[in-house]
Order: sequence, then structure tokens, then C-alpha cells
Amino acid sequence: MAGKMKLESVYPYTYVRVTTMKAKLLKKEDYDKLLKMSFAEISRYLQESEYKQDINQFALDLKGADLLEAALNNNLITTFNKLKRISPDELDLLIDAYVKRYDYFNIKTIIRGRFAKLENEKIKSMLKPLGNVSLHRKLCDEASIENILLLSGMVEKKLIPAIMKEFSEKNNLMAIEEALDKSYFTYVFDFAETIPKQGELFKKFLLTEVDIVNIKALLRLKKEKATEKEVEQHIYMFGSEISTRKIKNMVTMDYESLLREIQKTSFKNIIKKHIPTLTSKGSLTEFENDLNKHLLKKTSLMLHQHPLTIDIILGYMFAKEIEVMNLYSIIKGKQLEMGNEFIEKQLIIA
Repeated sequence: MAGKMKLESVYPYTYVRVTTMKAKLLKKEDYDKLLKMSFAEISRYLQESEYKQDINQFALDLKGADLLEAALNNNLITTFNKLKRISPDELDLLIDAYVKRYDYFNIKTIIRGRFAKLENEKIKSMLKPLGNVSLHRKLCDEASIENILLLSGMVEKKLIPAIMKEFSEKNNLMAIEEALDKSYFTYVFDFAETIPKQGELFKKFLLTEVDIVNIKALLRLKKEKATEKEVEQHIYMFGSEISTRKIKNMVTMDYESLLREIQKTSFKNIIKKHIPTLTSKGSLTEFENDLNKHLLKKTSLMLHQHPLTIDIILGYMFAKEIEVMNLYSIIKGKQLEMGNEFIEKQLIIA
């Protein structure tokens, strides 16, 4: 991407519309109510909410959890499309940049599905409903992982032979997923560099996401006693708070030193909270959820402190995506008769 984006100082019509949309997002007290409901009660609740039209659209063909999940998918699509309708062209660039993540997520999902020998329709049902949806669905019908990677256009063609060679030798997807991740975060970094001062928080969000990916990778690899060279291959030498210099220093540390170093950052409280898990063999799900909550809190600043800037658009998109993810978790948890405490731990609520 060449040159800086050209953005006007304010887009009052768009900002006011997004503020109105933001007011309709579910709040903590709404989630508290949902957790106390049965599956049937949740269905009725959603039928009387902002998801009513989406549920009605699929009610003739689908039932139960399938109906609710289809409605959630559709609502996310229509919401992001509405954002584009009410935004001028230059703001569409920001929306498209955010939605780009779904292209990479879906390609990885398709490749994982093909590797696991899942049926094409099953893979299609696992896709997120945003990005280049028609291409993603078409790629589900491709028989080979190499063709999926090639036709996706997500990775440079010249890199694919070496990636597939490593895949063939090791029979795992690490090289492929790493190539996709690097491609995505290179895109993120290049895009962030084009954002002018008015979108500084948007830029910070994108690069904070890189910080979180780096923290997850560093801790996992160091815990597995990977070599410095192996660690360097799986992290990104840029970020928001964790600079290139800091990352290079972290790569040389042992696991315990790394935990202490991260505690010098804004992630310190998350590390301290999860020290028992991080220093044992426990599940890291709650730790990673808390990292995601950290990102959500940053976007909340955009919603509350910057209501008349382009940052409210990113804040709203991320918060809407989290809402849909939370509802998925509640619906699945209730369907499988999991306890409320377990379900609540899966939710991301700022």
C-alpha cells in the first residue's frame, strides 16, 4: 500500500448512525439474564431482539441451534454491509481492512477441514460469513490443500512450493498456517502505516492484536523449550506496545524471565492472574480469553472517548463481532447442557 489514506476530520452522519447501532449492543446485564435462561427461553429472547428479522428469514428451513447460528451469521453480514452503506468511500477502506481478517480465518478453516478429511458441506458450515464469501465456498470443493492455498491468493505463489514441501515432510499444517499468518500481519502492518493521525486508535488496535499474537506464541514456544531460531520463525518483529527491540530481547529469554518481562507491560495483570496456569500444564483458554478482553477494553475507549472520530467504527465492529461470538458460546453451551459457570468463562465481556 502506497501513501497515506486521505480522511476528512469528521463524518457526523456516519458517527451518529454508528453511535445509535452501538447503543443496541448487548450489555453485561443482558448476558447475566441469558445465562439464567433455558435454550428455549434464549430462542424466544433473541426472537424479540435485534436478531428477530434474521431468525424469521431462516425459520422455515432451520430449527433449534442451526436456526439461531444462521441468524447470527446473517446479522453480522447485514450489520457490516450496513456500515458500508452509511459510510463514505474512504471509510469503506477501514471497514474492508477489518473484514480482511475473515479471509485469512476462512482459508485456514478450509485447509484444516481438508486436512481432517471433512465433508465439503461440513467445512462450509464452519466458515465465517464475511470477506470473499463466494471464493471461500468455492475453495471448499477443491481436493488438494496446495490448490486451496494457490487459488486463495493469500500467499505469494513463489513461496508455496517450499511451504508444501515442509507440509509433506512433517504432515502438519504449521508451515501453511504460519505463512498465512505472516501474510495477514504484513498486510496489517502495511495498512496501519497508511492510517493518518485521525485513525491513531484504529492503528493501535491492529498492532495491539499483533502484541497479543506474539505473547501467545512466545509463551507457548518458550514453554516447549523451542530454540531461539524456532521462536523467531513464529513471531512478528513489530507491534504496538511491544517494540521490535523488546521482542528481540524476549526471544533470548527463558520462560520464567519472559513471564517477568511481560509483567512490565500493560498485560501484567493478566499474567499475574494466570500464573498458576502458565506455570503448570493447565488449559490456557481463560488466559487467552483475558487477552482478548484486553483488546476489547481498548476498543471500548474508542466507543466512549472518541464518539466523533473514525475510531468508533472499529470499536463498534469489534464489539459486534464479540457479541455474536458470545451468543454462539451461550447457544452451544445451553444446547450441550453445560454449566453456567463454564459457559460464562468462555464469554468476552469488557
